Amino acid sequence: MGTWPLWIAFNAGVALFLLLDLGLFHRRAHVITLRAAAIESAAWVALSLGFGAWIFFSHGRGPGLEFFTGYIVEKSLSLDNVFVFLLIFQYFRVDPRYQHRLLFWGVVGALVLRGAMIGAGAALIARFDWILYLFGAFLLYSGFKLFGADHAVHPEKNPLVRWAQKFLPMSQTEDTHELFVRQGGRWLFTPFFLVVIVLETTDMLLAVDSIAAVFGVTRDPFIVYTSNVCAILGLRALYFLLAGILQYFQYLDEGLAITVMFIGAKMLANPWVHISTGLSLAIVGGIIALSILISVIRSKMQQKAVRPTTTKRGHIVAVAVTPEYIGRLADNDPAERAVAAFDLFSAGFASALDPLQDWELDDELQKLMVREKVENVTPAGPSVARLTVGIAVLPETFDKIRAANGSPPLAETPADQDVLEFELEFAESGMPYVHLDILTTKAPGGNGAIARFLEKFGEGIQQVELDVTDVDRATEILRTRFKVEPIYPATRPGANGTRVNFFLVTARDNQKVLVELVEHPKGLHQSPVTGH
Repeated sequence: MGTWPLWIAFNAGVALFLLLDLGLFHRRAHVITLRAAAIESAAWVALSLGFGAWIFFSHGRGPGLEFFTGYIVEKSLSLDNVFVFLLIFQYFRVDPRYQHRLLFWGVVGALVLRGAMIGAGAALIARFDWILYLFGAFLLYSGFKLFGADHAVHPEKNPLVRWAQKFLPMSQTEDTHELFVRQGGRWLFTPFFLVVIVLETTDMLLAVDSIAAVFGVTRDPFIVYTSNVCAILGLRALYFLLAGILQYFQYLDEGLAITVMFIGAKMLANPWVHISTGLSLAIVGGIIALSILISVIRSKMQQKAVRPTTTKRGHIVAVAVTPEYIGRLADNDPAERAVAAFDLFSAGFASALDPLQDWELDDELQKLMVREKVENVTPAGPSVARLTVGIAVLPETFDKIRAANGSPPLAETPADQDVLEFELEFAESGMPYVHLDILTTKAPGGNGAIARFLEKFGEGIQQVELDVTDVDRATEILRTRFKVEPIYPATRPGANGTRVNFFLVTARDNQKVLVELVEHPKGLHQSPVTGH
């Protein structure tokens, strides 16, 4: 159905939208919020559905359904791109402020490369009709490979990256978000250019099966191209919308695999079995929706299986905290990480439960405790004290956990303190937030507090943190009313501009627990990274 005026008009429209996107809406580098990503994603989907509706009403039911089927296939397979892009940004430690701009250049390159691939595919099919059977066999193979696929990325093995590092003049500056900089009177490529290379080559590899799949739906090059472009244009917004939760879709790969294999089988069986475009659309949509639904149900079941429980005496039942169990925070499966987080938080909470329950009985001290609401509970339940469980780990474990959870930023700690740390937050409907501080030493084997803890006890729960609005007053209450002496005679600086003091308190079974009172700067809104 594609005529030259249609091709020109469509590409001109795409260029206009891209210019508006970068030149007007994202002129300055900034972090894309979830709300903004949702609005942008809805806008791109609406534009695509509008274009599909125009094809449906102006060119007939057949081309319209072919476009919608191709769009859903490409949109579904692009979810895999989102996951891989997340891993690439983690590998290169790209600041969230600059991820949208990198994805913009990645999308521009993808449009050019995919256009060339679609043109080549259409030319081959026009000349060699039997090549569709090769596409079908390739899709069956690709679908089989998608089952349990390993999404690990290895940019250091990318031949184009290795070539660029070897032959192109590279700048080592990390203070810019540009692809090129001028230094010493000459132009140099930046590390951001390497990220774009990895994004482009990765997308090209992922595009092979998606383009072949759309050719299994229609042979019209215009519909194949436009459905691909419409899906890719919304990829940036989709990334920021889904990057934090996509890993919970445990069975998405299986759904995509079945979809790809269905289209491959349809291409191979076409001479004997005809499946209408409308039925194909229903089957593809149903498979993807079912795989996401099963993933969500499975994730909820795994998390509910480890909700903290209490004994008749009110004590939380906790797992044994071992280095192996702590290592589950670096598991590839996000649901397993969430399970481990809830267990470790429960264990830390249990260790300090007795003194915390006593402190809650003091009206003044209770009012000084920072409270947080349990999410998604009807009717609304009471607020609970905000606790964070600090877990001390070896430096190598620290790096693994941080990488597995999206490389959250390190806390700003006083230079004289022997600690590196970052915070993780996990949330589940009907429960308080789970806050974990992952801690390690700057100098293994040294005399710092974390180094001494690791040498004496190994990896484990090092402290329980309680947020208060006035650490000095809370310290005075504990000293005078509960006869608990602080470790430090005066409040000292903590991470991220906080003020802190420490108490070694006696818990159940006469076990000693280190409790840290933490006072945040007035008006500071904490935004820890959510584990996924």
